[in-house]
Parts: sequence; C-alpha cells; structure tokens
Amino acid sequence: MQFSLANKSCSAIYKSFCDQKLTFQIIHGVEKLTDPKLLLVLDSSFNPPHSAHQNLVDRAVRHYKNQSFHVLLLLSVNNADKAPKPATFDKRMEMMCLMADNLQTKNISTSVGITTSAKFVDKDRIIREHFSSRGLISYLVGFDTIVRILDPKYYLPQSLSEALKEFMASTNFFCLTRNSGPELDKQMRYCSDISQGLYEPTIPRKWGNKIQLEVNDEKYASVCSSNIREAVLNDCTTEDLQDQLPPSILEYIMRQGKNPFV
Repeated sequence: MQFSLANKSCSAIYKSFCDQKLTFQIIHGVEKLTDPKLLLVLDSSFNPPHSAHQNLVDRAVRHYKNQSFHVLLLLSVNNADKAPKPATFDKRMEMMCLMADNLQTKNISTSVGITTSAKFVDKDRIIREHFSSRGLISYLVGFDTIVRILDPKYYLPQSLSEALKEFMASTNFFCLTRNSGPELDKQMRYCSDISQGLYEPTIPRKWGNKIQLEVNDEKYASVCSSNIREAVLNDCTTEDLQDQLPPSILEYIMRQGKNPFV
C-alpha cells in the first residue's frame, strides 16, 4: 500500500498520531513489508535531513547491493537525550518525505515512519511488530550513534549484554566515521577492539562482527543539522548550503522564511 500526503498535511498526520496515542506509523511509502527483505533503517532527528543522511543511505545501498532491501527513514518523537520539540515534527516529516521521494527517483524503495520509542531496542521491537516481522534489520548510523547504542548507562539496572541480547541476535549496523584527523584511527579500531575483547565484560566480543564500519566521505564527515540550523538563522544564502542539503530540501527550507525549524 502506498501513502500520499496530497490530501493530508503532516501537521494533521502528527496530530492524529498523538490523539490516537499511537506508538508507530508509516506516513509515506509502503505500509508494511510482506517479504523477508533486508530492512535498512536510518533513524535520526532529521532537523533537517541533509546530504550526510543521504550519503549514509547511498553508501549502505552500495554495501548491500547484492541483496533485496527496503529503506525506512524513522523519526522518534521522543529522544533518550533531548527534550522533545513538538512544533518542529511536522516540518521534519515533510522534509523526510522529500528525501524519500528523492531516494525513490534512484530506484531505492523507501518509506517514512514515526515512533514514540526512544531507544533502539524498543524501536526494533515495534518495527518488527508493525512493519517488518521477518528478515534482518541493519541500522544506518554515524560513529557517535553506535557508541551511544552500546553505552550501558541507557539500560540500567540491566547489563548491556542482557538488555541487547535479543536485539543483537537479529540486527547489525552499517556505520560511517565522524569527522577525520587523529580520532579517525581510534574510530576504525573500534570494531576490532570489541572483537578482541577489549570492551569485555561490558560489550561481548562477538558483537564486533555485527558492525560494518567504513570511512566517511570527507565532504560529508562534518555536515550536521545544528550547523545548518545556525547558518539559516544567520541569513545564509542558497549557495552556502547547496553542498549540505539535497536540492528539494534546500528549496523547502528557503521557502519557510527566517526560521523553518520551529
């Protein structure tokens, strides 16, 4: 089933989502996967979606090119680290749909979803229940995100290995490094250090081969949403942002006026 935003705005969709107290909803694209395709999930705040997000999908698509896959762009309206900002969610959803449409033009099958789940282990459970109950899920992440997922403080009083045992059994990660310089070598050793047991007993060594870590393209390594928002607030030009945002999203932002993020 395909969803269309033509007759219903994202603000109306988000209000309905909240009013019905839903925990997950596909707002654009295929409603449910009916075959055991590999599901590539890009979970982010998308405030706004930018070229580094798109590059992460493109790189993952190249990595998994010999498999049948579907991409899910996922926004959590709750965040384990940040206070929610509901006024921006409908605009983020609109920009996510623009990104999905752009991926579709490259024959990358893509859906857009929202959820109230904040932790990856909870997101994974609800995705499998409502969208894709079979097959492997690969989460597309930046290096800082994989470190956060494997941070035991988010799972207390359980141990990390206990809390993520089921999750890690049917999940892997495609990860790109963040930034460059001296920290790059440390990032690239992360998976091998896990596999060698250097993070035990906190992180089981067998999880090291669940992470496919690649060096990011230098032009995208420092692109981030907060810098883009700051540039827009400082009256940047279209030319200032053309390398950081897909054209359709750049056009959307420039149409919104002084502050399109609130």
